[in-house]
Parts: sequence; structure tokens; C-alpha cells
Amino acid sequence: MANPKDELMHPVMGDKAWSESYYFNFVDPDSKVAIFTRMGWRPGDGWADGLHAVYLGGDRVAFTYGQRNIEQNLAKYNGDLSVGHLTLGCEAPFDHWTIQYDGPAQDIADAAILLERSKLRPEGWFTPAHLNMKLDFKALYPPHYAADGDRGHFEQTGEVTGDIKIGDQVFTVRGHGVRDKSWGPRDWGAGASGSGSPANTVVGDITDNITEDGPSPFVNWFSMNFGADLAMGGSCFRHPDGQLRGSGWIQIDGKTEDLADVTITSEYKAASILHKSIVLTGRTTSGKPIHVNGRVLTICPTKIPMPGGATFVNEGLAEFECDGKVGYGISEHWHRVSK
Repeated sequence: MANPKDELMHPVMGDKAWSESYYFNFVDPDSKVAIFTRMGWRPGDGWADGLHAVYLGGDRVAFTYGQRNIEQNLAKYNGDLSVGHLTLGCEAPFDHWTIQYDGPAQDIADAAILLERSKLRPEGWFTPAHLNMKLDFKALYPPHYAADGDRGHFEQTGEVTGDIKIGDQVFTVRGHGVRDKSWGPRDWGAGASGSGSPANTVVGDITDNITEDGPSPFVNWFSMNFGADLAMGGSCFRHPDGQLRGSGWIQIDGKTEDLADVTITSEYKAASILHKSIVLTGRTTSGKPIHVNGRVLTICPTKIPMPGGATFVNEGLAEFECDGKVGYGISEHWHRVSK
């Protein structure tokens, strides 16, 4: 059962990798303008960060990132979910949230440049811009819990409306999306702490060791909405046999079921870790087979520095097809890169 206390900060359990995070995404199906937002609180590291990106059509992305110093007791930040120029507001638990940003952004014509090391990017790789937006996320159904208690995770579908202004352009948007909340140890080098399996590591240059079979992400996370009556989400981890398998959830006509036996296969751009399509299969707990074809519209790579290298979380804005219905969402692939 949904517990309103889970919308607030949880007691920190002592693990240095402890993280409390808030995530939102949505896609306007008409304009293809979309966002993903993640605010993470890491008391063991002494900081919180906010990553906020807006897909603006084609390969264009507005990218923002901010940090703030925090104390060990996260409860003091309830009602103060602000990092940099990003602010999240809980207007009503499990019902209504706001996502606001008012500040500088990098207006990037082709987000693939984010795969390149900063010092190697050409002059003018982004245009400085001012981003101002306020979105309302209003839940459609109760949250689906993958875990709860001291360490938990839930996801929830919703309708998103609002305005996004960058420079002189204004986009009035309406679409569907997913939010999630997680608390517990989080290791970006191996997924949620204690889960997943070692990845096939890309060493040196990002295209080194990409075989004829393509790259080997160690996590694939997915979130997709086909309007108000069909949505699904979940994640797959790479297993010792090389296959990405996992689980998730699906909502059909207001009923939520678990998804089991989920597998994801991907196609990639030549000599690249940027995926261009996915095929997802699985089944509901009631026995219905699920088959989804996904076409990636654009990708916003995000780089997380790690000891000895980095993890690239490639956030793919995608169009999906399932049972003759067309939907939109995020196909997220995690790749480990070593120095």
C-alpha cells in the first residue's frame, strides 16, 4: 500500500553510498518535446545534485546540472527540494507534483557530443541559454512498489502539463510520463548496490572493444506510456550468459500487474554505444505475452565519473509500438567506460 511517508526523506541507514532520489520524465506526443529530471541526495558524500534535460526536437537538447552541500540528516530537507536552479514540489502525496527550473542551460544542437571528453569538444559545441519552465505532474494511478521498507523503490504514471521557455521559444506541452522514488545504497558502477552483474567494460577510447555484436550495457531501464490506459516500466540486468533479463510492471485499463521474463535486445549506431532501436519481450503475471518495438528518436548521454573511469547512462527518447498502439518514453542504457 502507498505510504505518504515515502514521499518524504527516509532515515539514512549508514551506508556511504546511501541515496534518496526523485525522478520524473514525460513526452509530448505531438511536438516530441520531452524531459527527464533526477534529483539525488547523497549524505555520505555531503552533496545533492540535480540533473535536468529537455529534448527540444531532433537531436537538440537543453542540458543542466547543479549541486548543493547537504548534512547527514535528510529529514531537514523535506519541503526544500531545491538543487541549483531546479525545484521539485509535492503539492499532494502520490497525486500532484511540480517541476520547476529557472536558470542557465546548455542549448546543444546534437546531444551526441556529450559522449566526447570535455576538452576535446569543439568551440561552440553549445549555446548558452536561459531555461524557464514549470510543469505539473498529476498522477493517473497509485504507485507501483518494487520494494519498500528501509530500502525501497516505486514508480507512478501521470499526466504532465505546462510551459517550457528557452531563449525566445515557448513550448506549451501536454503528455504522459512516469515518476519514481528510490531510497537505499546506490552504486552507479553496478546499478543498485548489490544487484546486477559485472559489465563488459569499454576500455580507453569509448569505441574500443566494441565487437561485431555491438556494445554490452550492464543495465537497461525502460519507461513507456501509450496514453492514459497503457503504460509499463522496469529494468534488465546483464547476466553471466550475456543476456539482459529482468522484470517490471504494466498498467492496462487501470489495472497494474507485474511483468516477468523481460528481455531487451538493442541495435546500435555503427561503432557507437548509442542505441537506435530496442525489442522488449515479457509476460504479465496473468499470462499475457508482451512484445514492444522501440525506435530511438534521440539520446542524451549523461556521464557519471567513477574510480578508474565512468558510467555513461544514455537516456534515449523513444517511440514504442505495442499491440498496434504507439507510445513514447525513455529507453535508458548503462555502459561502463574505463580510463
